[in-house]
Amino acid sequence: MRILITDEMSISNAFTSFDRSFLYSFSFVPTVIAARQLAAVTPPNHDLTILEGNRTIDFNTHYDVVHINFKTALAPRAYEIADIFRKKRRIVVLSGYHPSALPQEASQHADSVIVGDAVTLWPVVIKDIEKGTLQPLYTSSDSHDSLILPSTHKIKLKGLQLTNSIEATRGCPHKCDFCQDANIRDGAVFRARPIDDVIEEISSLQQKIFFFTDFSLTIDLAYTKELFRRMRGLKKKFICGGNVDVLAEDEELLRLSHEAGCIEWISGFETFSQESLNGAHKKTNVVEDYALAVKKIHKYKMAVFGTFVLGFDEDTPDIFNVMQAHIGKLGIDAVNFAILTPYPGTPLFNRLEKEGRILTKDWSKYNRKNVVFQPLNMTKEELEEGFRKINLYFSSIPYMGLRTFRSLSLGLYPFIAAFAGNLGQYMKT
Repeated sequence: MRILITDEMSISNAFTSFDRSFLYSFSFVPTVIAARQLAAVTPPNHDLTILEGNRTIDFNTHYDVVHINFKTALAPRAYEIADIFRKKRRIVVLSGYHPSALPQEASQHADSVIVGDAVTLWPVVIKDIEKGTLQPLYTSSDSHDSLILPSTHKIKLKGLQLTNSIEATRGCPHKCDFCQDANIRDGAVFRARPIDDVIEEISSLQQKIFFFTDFSLTIDLAYTKELFRRMRGLKKKFICGGNVDVLAEDEELLRLSHEAGCIEWISGFETFSQESLNGAHKKTNVVEDYALAVKKIHKYKMAVFGTFVLGFDEDTPDIFNVMQAHIGKLGIDAVNFAILTPYPGTPLFNRLEKEGRILTKDWSKYNRKNVVFQPLNMTKEELEEGFRKINLYFSSIPYMGLRTFRSLSLGLYPFIAAFAGNLGQYMKT
């Protein structure tokens, strides 16, 4: 069969020839990995095409099966693609966070929907298609002793891959109220790949720099520390994510991560309001730990990329000035801001819908840049304007330059990571 697998197809086919030649010259894959994992478990006797991100789909190409993996903000585009192929009588399979949260909605645009771990179920789906017994719904088991994932280093994308990404663990048991990742099926079940498999995949990467796409590498510390010990001789550089509480306390982890080649830790600081953190059940964050976490990460010559959320019920219009002041004091090397977004399937969405505070179900607006619910202690307009101003402030050339220049003291690769993070923030404004 001829199979098309797509992931994060974020834009339409409206491109100029310059757009195509420029955008398609590079494959940046720090976080997009699902399509390559699905490709890696596809039986080799099939003719496979992979499209990720800003790629043009040729709807005139004949595909027997089209598998679309997507998150909530890309649901309208995914449904558009699915409907076009279904009109051509192609078999369409949908998977990802959004179909897992709303399988009945997704089923209106598909022949089959996968709920949960699509990588595990995809080979089963293919066999059923071959036998003519395709089911309308496939649901993964929510109990796994270990994580078996295919190595994706042999899956080639178009263009020049400047970085790469792998996944060592999956799942987060903390289940913060606003987190879509942990609140879908399988999302809270923590599983880890055999370390030998991870080391083999890292060793096979052609790129010097790669990203761990794991929710957090600070959940099973014994596993992560052993992984880092085993990575010390690989001479790679990497970026990974972790929880603030562990990063503030466990210096052995930080030392091992540095020795393994870590150049930057990404952490969800979220807010400087402990009340907001408690209300969102973000149990891993204590505001008093923030400064210590940043200080210790810098001690071991690694950059800090902090992510923050605006719009919690406890937030008032002065939250923007408070956040601006505190971030400046912390000395974080790169920042990212998001508007609190109640993704379907999360406790946050369920609560706000029950309270009548969901303003729209236009999923394209669920991109963490739009206010899709009624804030409690400020107006929708105040939240939008505050978000706009704080983004402009932290992406201003003087402030961005200061953060980036300061990271030079950490070394070349942490500087590159901080520069890339700040450039990404600048390009989003």
